[in-house]
Amino acid sequence: MCLADLGPVLDVDLRAGTAQVDLAGVVREVSLAPLVLDGRAVAAGDWVVVHTGLAVELMDEAAAAEVVAARAAVLGTPGGARDA
Repeated sequence: MCLADLGPVLDVDLRAGTAQVDLAGVVREVSLAPLVLDGRAVAAGDWVVVHTGLAVELMDEAAAAEVVAARAAVLGTPGGARDA
């Protein structure tokens, strides 16, 4: 089974090729390598899909909002946050 998460980029470290991403309230450092190798620039405020510590896709804010709303509806939690 493949699981991915979605969150906004808080900060980018271009030298390290990483970003700090807010994943449902937990800030994680993720690699931007897949996006950079694809020629895509990532900046603070962008939304990314993260899988196994890699930012694998950029999403616009409207699409991200739809995913967050759908997750909240399915999980029955505000903003799509996971129950621990």
